[in-house]
Amino acid sequence: MVMSDPNKVDFKCDKKWLVMVGVSRAHVHLSQEHMAMLFGQGSQLTVLRDLGQAGQFAAKETLNIVGPKGALQKVRIIGPVRSETQVELSRTDTFPLGINAPLRDSGNLEGTPGAVLIGPKGVVVLDHGCIIAKAHVHMLTKNAKMLNLTDSDKVSILVKGEKSVCYHDVTVRLVNGGITEFHIDTDEANAAFADTGDMAMIIHEEIIVRDNCGNLLEVDTDNIKFVEGTDPTNFYTQEGIRLMGSVFEYPVSVQEQIKEKLLNPGAIAPNKYYLLTAMESNNVFGIACFYWMPNVKMAYLEHLGISPEYKDRGIGGFLFRRVRTFLEKNHPDIEGILLEIRKNKEPLDDRKQFFLDLGAIPIDKEFYFEKRTNVGEEFSLMFKPETSNARLDTATMKAAWQTISEIL
Repeated sequence: MVMSDPNKVDFKCDKKWLVMVGVSRAHVHLSQEHMAMLFGQGSQLTVLRDLGQAGQFAAKETLNIVGPKGALQKVRIIGPVRSETQVELSRTDTFPLGINAPLRDSGNLEGTPGAVLIGPKGVVVLDHGCIIAKAHVHMLTKNAKMLNLTDSDKVSILVKGEKSVCYHDVTVRLVNGGITEFHIDTDEANAAFADTGDMAMIIHEEIIVRDNCGNLLEVDTDNIKFVEGTDPTNFYTQEGIRLMGSVFEYPVSVQEQIKEKLLNPGAIAPNKYYLLTAMESNNVFGIACFYWMPNVKMAYLEHLGISPEYKDRGIGGFLFRRVRTFLEKNHPDIEGILLEIRKNKEPLDDRKQFFLDLGAIPIDKEFYFEKRTNVGEEFSLMFKPETSNARLDTATMKAAWQTISEIL
């Protein structure tokens, strides 16, 4: 395979080389037999939130893992149940437990150490099943075909954030549903200063860029990053706000309101206002502005957009998922995100389909207590649930609408 300097790899040509990072904390996959022993006969896992891989979810149920030296408390179970119980740890987790877990591919449990699992209804003593999972990438089959990759192939994946870290011999696992996602544990993520929702790049022979004569082209581009804006005088924040007017055609009054909210966060307390900009090298090409409303445990996404030249490459979806993971990290009790769709430069129906594809649902207009925002624009609302028990009843919507009216 011909490789090039990772700092000179073309990151802009096609979305097929982008991959979202998913950071896995210690978790357990249970068999149905052990589920019954730990939680009682007839018990079933209940969904806390869906994960990026189709059919998989973080369960509400947790358990304790006990090793020769100590224990981990309230470790999350990942559903659905499997044929065999598997405990996935980071190397840092193994030290307080006293478990010498080997580095293995998921499912390869032969000769691995065991542990004691403690649930609310019983105890399971595992004689094997504890591993440190190898980094791997879940890849949609259609994307793998474009890269000429098959199941179990090995690739390298480059994370370029505050530190540039390249992971080699990453196993490809083909999936037919969900999203293409690079899975690493907390130790690996900490080494790269990476978080769930960050972006990385698959280094594969196909991303070498050549001209029509076959000559290798020198391309100087950087990884796409998402930067939180807290100061309106910061360059990236200023550029994001500039996009609001030049690309998305928001009036100057809206841009000034954004600056004021960043400068005076106490004006909307206890609600919080956030701004994220999407950038490549020093070029800011996207922005997301959103609120956190603690009284209803919901976020409100007011603005989200990327420059036209970055569209149709899946980056808008990455920006939305980055907003989600940002909210989940800063507000773990979040139940859902309200999404605003305005008729501005982009047709209303186009944004509606974009949010539908991301799992949002339209809100019945009977929930609305007014027909227009305070700036008089025609709009619609959608809702992206983040937990299985997210509330979307009339009382909750009334409280949310009251808060939105106050903070806009």
